[in-house]
Amino acid sequence: MRGFRFLTTVSALSFGWGGAQLVEGQVPAHPAARTSREEILAGIAEAEKTVNSPGYSSRIKQAKRREIALLQARLRDGDLQAGDQIVLSVQDEPKLTGTFTVTAGRFITLPGVGDVPLQGVLRSELPERLTSELQKYLRDPVVHVRTTVRVSVLGAVGKPGFYQVPSETMIGDAIMLAGGPGAGADPSKSRVERAGAEIMSREAFAQALMAGKTLDQMNLQAGDELLVGGSRTIGPSRNLMNVGLPIVTGLASLALVFSQIF
Repeated sequence: MRGFRFLTTVSALSFGWGGAQLVEGQVPAHPAARTSREEILAGIAEAEKTVNSPGYSSRIKQAKRREIALLQARLRDGDLQAGDQIVLSVQDEPKLTGTFTVTAGRFITLPGVGDVPLQGVLRSELPERLTSELQKYLRDPVVHVRTTVRVSVLGAVGKPGFYQVPSETMIGDAIMLAGGPGAGADPSKSRVERAGAEIMSREAFAQALMAGKTLDQMNLQAGDELLVGGSRTIGPSRNLMNVGLPIVTGLASLALVFSQIF
């Protein structure tokens, strides 16, 4: 299967949206970039403490209830959605090395293997799942896996649109892929929506941005919308890259080449 090439130029700005220096051919590394089932369960337990505490407002409690529902759905349904791409590398198996797209019904079709169901599988569980499946046909397969998720980056960015982004990409770097924040963009007004409903508040988005969380750690899935500055559309404005604001790390070329990895 032919690989998918994504080539763009990004920079990390003093605005606070980015910060990791991007090196050609790499996705920014991040500790524990993929959330485990145990971490999701811990997140639900922590959110339930807030809901049951008298010390929080009804608005905060309602936001935590939405978070619990999303996390429970993630545990039940898994992460992989139709349109997501799985970049698979199997040592000494060129036919099984390439980019495979998750289809409706949540499965991928591998040459010589057939359909592999992914319902209920988290991204963090995918390497083990595929290794287990391939062991039926190969002896001690050496498997490497990377996943991407198709999200919309809209609002006050230089190049709003749809982006197929590695799930371990930090949220600030995902925004930089869309051209970076526009002049005057306020990160405190940014949020995330899914099917027209807010799934991450402005406060939660700002916290995730400052913490350098990845798309996976933010529980994002295919079709989610990152609304930078809080709106899907903006009026005529200039991008920060064109108005001479200080650049911390300068421009760096980011080549995400998925035809061959590892």
